[in-house]
Amino acid sequence: MLFTTGCDKTPETADDTTSNASDVAVADTSAAQPASQDDLVMTTITLDTVNSLLFAPIITSGALSAEQVSCLESRDKDLGKAEVDSFYKSQFTDAELKELDKFYTSDVGEKLIAFGNEQLRVMNGEEVATPMADPTPEEMTEIQTFMESPLGVKYMKINNAEGAGSAMEVLNVPIEAEFERCNVDLDDTQPEQPT
Repeated sequence: MLFTTGCDKTPETADDTTSNASDVAVADTSAAQPASQDDLVMTTITLDTVNSLLFAPIITSGALSAEQVSCLESRDKDLGKAEVDSFYKSQFTDAELKELDKFYTSDVGEKLIAFGNEQLRVMNGEEVATPMADPTPEEMTEIQTFMESPLGVKYMKINNAEGAGSAMEVLNVPIEAEFERCNVDLDDTQPEQPT
């Protein structure tokens, strides 16, 4: 099931988290359903991943002042939405976007997203009281069929890309602006490591 999250390690620093946040294709199950025809499920997944893998660990790290925590908690949770929407619209055709939306808002797509959320919570040190049941053989077949389809392969390649031309490059500007607004220096803000 690692292919659902695209990542099998917990980043060690905030900078690592920033560069690897695009590796994870997960989102809040309820948020994955578009609010309007113009909302892209991939954007929702990407933003929820950034909020879970970047902002949440920094906020709970214990390395920030109360003022910095309050500032980051008050951020727009859709930070970078317009930029990410534009990025995905430049990478996929309208038909591909509809197909991606159809898969990720289907029952099996939502289960895949929920599993990814569970893995994010575990990566962030949270305990999961009742772990999700493993996907049924039928669900695994449906997931694997999508992931191995030309569109699934294209999406994962684009989603996991780093550096120039990636979704994370698009998000770096609004993310860095948010840290600057809240006077957070990522070089000085490292989440506390368990002893």
